[in-house]
Amino acid sequence: MTEPPSRRLLVVANRTASAPQLLEEVKQRAPSCGQIALMVPPERHPDAPDWTPEDAQRLVGRAAGDQPVTLVDYGDDAAATIGALVERGECDEILLSTPPEHHEHWHRHTLPKRIQALGIPVTVIPPDPSGWASSHGFPTEWTRLEVGPLT
Repeated sequence: MTEPPSRRLLVVANRTASAPQLLEEVKQRAPSCGQIALMVPPERHPDAPDWTPEDAQRLVGRAAGDQPVTLVDYGDDAAATIGALVERGECDEILLSTPPEHHEHWHRHTLPKRIQALGIPVTVIPPDPSGWASSHGFPTEWTRLEVGPLT
């Protein structure tokens, strides 16, 4: 008898132009995941369009083949909450797709170094189809520069 997959994926995402790429990444990873958790950090700009956590949960769940997706509360500081989840061993991989203004919080909390030290794979999806000229301060191996439809 085979055991169900035990990988725990943490998806940290706001609605960006790269949402289709994020959902494709979830779809590719879902078969090897036993648990998928989703955090929708608060959008910093009140006029910026964002999805509700429930809409994001529905879309991520659909991309995951209707596998259950658990919403994770971001707490007072989403980056600090992510750091705590990582350090408690509550995820084995992270998918990040947020606007660039969120990334400074990752660096302020030294999350890239802390996560790298634990060996947890991270994929950062640029928030818009133009991609980035650089890795935006994240380790180069984390940055997924192909954005848009996969062909």
